[in-house]
Amino acid sequence: MGRRGPKPTPTTVLKLRGSWRAKNRPQDDKLDQKRPACPKRFITKRKTGDGESIRKVAKSTWDRLAPQLHAAGLLVDGYREPFECLCDSYARYVLACSKCDDLAMVDVTDKGNNVQSPWIAIRNKMWEQVYKGAACFGLTPADISGVRAMEKPTVEDAKQRFFGGAG
Repeated sequence: MGRRGPKPTPTTVLKLRGSWRAKNRPQDDKLDQKRPACPKRFITKRKTGDGESIRKVAKSTWDRLAPQLHAAGLLVDGYREPFECLCDSYARYVLACSKCDDLAMVDVTDKGNNVQSPWIAIRNKMWEQVYKGAACFGLTPADISGVRAMEKPTVEDAKQRFFGGAG
């Protein structure tokens, strides 16, 4: 049986919120703090129909979000794979949406029955994956609502706090 209750908030998010709980947690800072490079499979040029458009959308999503998340301290090299999956799922969601726009929403079987297009199921599944991945990185309004940037204390503020204003 898995752990019960809500997932724990990442230490980085707790720090951004200014929470005292961040001090009592194991530090995420042990991960390599450099920004991850865009995956090679998003850059590789291959003419394979829909695969090319998926790579193009995934790369543009990576290029748009990676600098912002890294600057906020939410994307480091250790989190590369989950972020890669988020970009890939979003690209596949965009492809499924375009297929739903191009094709009929209902297919007719050989016996004349109406069935839902398989692209709708693919679109819905990709949206679930995008939403879950976005929540992991605080990219939805509900997840980012508690995150605020803290001002870093200057040297004088830290010195004054240490000496209790007597410095």
